[in-house]
Amino acid sequence: MSKTPVTAIILIYCSIFVASSIYVMIPLQPMLAEKFDVSLQLVSLSSTLFVFPYALGLVFFGLLADRFPLRKLLLIGMALLTVVTGLLSLTNAVHSLLILRIFQGILAASFAPVTFAYCFKYFKGSTQAFIIAMINTGFLFAGVFGQMTSAYFTALFSYQFVFVAFFCFYFSCFIGLFFTLRSSASEKNKQVKKILPMILSCVRDYTLQKIYSITFFLLLTIMLFYGSFEIYLYEEWPDFPYSIQLLRLISLIGILPAFLSSILIKRFGAKSVLQFQLGVMMIGFIPAVITLNVFTILFASLFMIASTSLTIPMVVLLVGKHAKLFKSTAVSLYSFVLLTGASAGSVIAPVIPFTTVLILIPAVFLLLSFLSRLLPSD
Repeated sequence: MSKTPVTAIILIYCSIFVASSIYVMIPLQPMLAEKFDVSLQLVSLSSTLFVFPYALGLVFFGLLADRFPLRKLLLIGMALLTVVTGLLSLTNAVHSLLILRIFQGILAASFAPVTFAYCFKYFKGSTQAFIIAMINTGFLFAGVFGQMTSAYFTALFSYQFVFVAFFCFYFSCFIGLFFTLRSSASEKNKQVKKILPMILSCVRDYTLQKIYSITFFLLLTIMLFYGSFEIYLYEEWPDFPYSIQLLRLISLIGILPAFLSSILIKRFGAKSVLQFQLGVMMIGFIPAVITLNVFTILFASLFMIASTSLTIPMVVLLVGKHAKLFKSTAVSLYSFVLLTGASAGSVIAPVIPFTTVLILIPAVFLLLSFLSRLLPSD
């Protein structure tokens, strides 16, 4: 069997577990606050102190991917992530937990930008589009998978066993990457490039500026919607018949369009698919704007995930296509902007009323739809 499909499967497998580390602490926070006899705000830093180093790490490793061999970066990053996760399983104090989560966030960031650079280098055409879509689908799936896995292992054993399990997952990722990733002789001869010109080259590109503007709102929307909705349920709708986790789980049906990405790319092109999916986001929220009930909320959530499952891979493909010189740096900046948007969504969710959020999201995506029309044709 060719290494190419096996490598693709391994990369998709890794994407689920790497991204899951962003979310594993969310269901554990009340239990850890009680266990360590500290405030919930202090324990919540276990997520915050992962996300911000992760965002900065995306840029750092993206820059390295334009300077060093991709295989070596992925293997070293996964090996160190495995070690740090193993150390987390030994923690029995909140401060050591928080410190190790910082290092875990930095090292987890070695995966996404380097993997996308690997996809641009070794996969072509519709295969490249499909694999990138599946990796991003893995990232989306991790939002629910990470929390469910964390809660399951904690209920059966202890919070430390969550990190034992992820140590095993990451070790299996390392083994898979070690035996399937290609190495290129030409990578050894890469010229060392100055970092600032690499970043400025991407930031000053007008096409990339438009793509990054769209990128900022993709995960922001998801975080804003679910964060604001949780508050709305607590304050205004306590008898909502389903849990927020069940709503997210049902909404994962929306990842199915990602499996058609290669067909859609071949037939319509990345720009057209992006424009259509931005419209899907708007359409999904119209019923909830008109009348708010269980069905319209589920409809909005489902369409939101369906839209995001294709808009994110289309944006990645467009970044890779229009980045003239430094593709890895351009993709790392995309990842940084994407995660910055997600952080912004979490911050503003408690501030904006949910009924206002339902109006804001389709309005913003209407503007993004017009902005996408200004992108160069495929």
